[in-house]
Amino acid sequence: MKIRRALYGLLAAAVCWGVFAPAPVLAAGNIWMDEHAEVQAKDFKRIILFPIRYGEESDGRVDELQADNEMLTKRVQKRIKKTTFLRFEDPDDAKQADKSQEKRQIMRDNPAYENLLQHYATEQERAKAVYDITGAEGYLLPHIRRADVRIDHSPATPVRVRMERYYDEINGPYGDRHRAGYRSWRQNHVIPAHDSHLQMLDMDFTLYDAYTGRKAMTLVDYYRCYEVTHEYAFDQVAKNFTGDWNRLKDDRPQKVEKNAPTLGFGPLTLPDEAAQDEFSMRTICYAYKDEAGDTLRKVRVVDEPEAKARYYVRGTVTDYARGETWVPPSVETSLERYRTEHFTWRDDKGRKHEGERIFYRTSIADSFGYYRFWYRVRANLQLVDGVTGEVLLEKSYDEADADRYANALRSMFKDFYRRVDRAIDTRSVEE
Repeated sequence: MKIRRALYGLLAAAVCWGVFAPAPVLAAGNIWMDEHAEVQAKDFKRIILFPIRYGEESDGRVDELQADNEMLTKRVQKRIKKTTFLRFEDPDDAKQADKSQEKRQIMRDNPAYENLLQHYATEQERAKAVYDITGAEGYLLPHIRRADVRIDHSPATPVRVRMERYYDEINGPYGDRHRAGYRSWRQNHVIPAHDSHLQMLDMDFTLYDAYTGRKAMTLVDYYRCYEVTHEYAFDQVAKNFTGDWNRLKDDRPQKVEKNAPTLGFGPLTLPDEAAQDEFSMRTICYAYKDEAGDTLRKVRVVDEPEAKARYYVRGTVTDYARGETWVPPSVETSLERYRTEHFTWRDDKGRKHEGERIFYRTSIADSFGYYRFWYRVRANLQLVDGVTGEVLLEKSYDEADADRYANALRSMFKDFYRRVDRAIDTRSVEE
């Protein structure tokens, strides 16, 4: 059974309303699916992979981004199973996984295929051309929103460091001695200035239904990492994308008794910045509804807009922000074994013995200043009795994640729906 996901009200000012029953999707990224596609994202069998579009450009780049296009093609063909990806820009590429004569002939006989981006200005026209020419169910448009390297300067920083020095003596004239000759003192140390290179890559991937030209799935990823190449960053983003796509295979309807109490979705008010950004709205609203189907075990989510649920949830997202916090330069100290000395000695009977002294001293490791990135969500969520209007459960959240908004959102909603499950189950038993 297919669970259709409606994101009604996404274009309305600052409120998203829930009118569908989501099924579990174990997606780590900022991912959502739309209800419009005739074929659900996880069921697409034949997809055109368009060249990567950069910034505000209307067309994808083939030559300039050839390495990225190749890497993405390799990733999707290797990791997304039971789906054939047809390279848009080079239909005769012998390296493609799908080398069927039928496919190559279809593309040779339709010169429009090679110029779809130029000849078809609207999504609907492009979709129809893709569908008519190749028979593909969808087309995937990868988009680099930002690719940049930032230099973060860590200034020279003086610090005071506690130093230690001692030795352990093994089998000496006085037996074994530890921390012999111990000394401790404070020492001035300067953490040198350093420039760190921060690789920044923001991407989104949008899968369109080729028959309707409407979005079937979107994923957004923000990648930040010091001292890595663009190639490494792009590969990580591509890996995240294909991994999230594969997790859609876990999409299943709720396994809840038919006579279980029902839950619907009330408005979720968003802060202005999130309400004005399509990616933010979709991420929040998708997680809001999808996590309910993934978490609830005693409550059935109502998916028909006209159906009235016994209970419903609502809330206000008070803060939805991402930022960076400067971590100043620092030092870490550890004791290192830097010298070993062997010696001989004689006891009072003249017998010869061999001893060993192991010398230790403090080692200083510099840690240059850097930025720590975070994605924060603050919200107040409520469970409401749909008959009496009584607020049965209310909880405020302040969640953060170092990698993605979606992780913070899912952590928050998962905890809330677990509480909802227990609250409604307890109330049902009492009634």
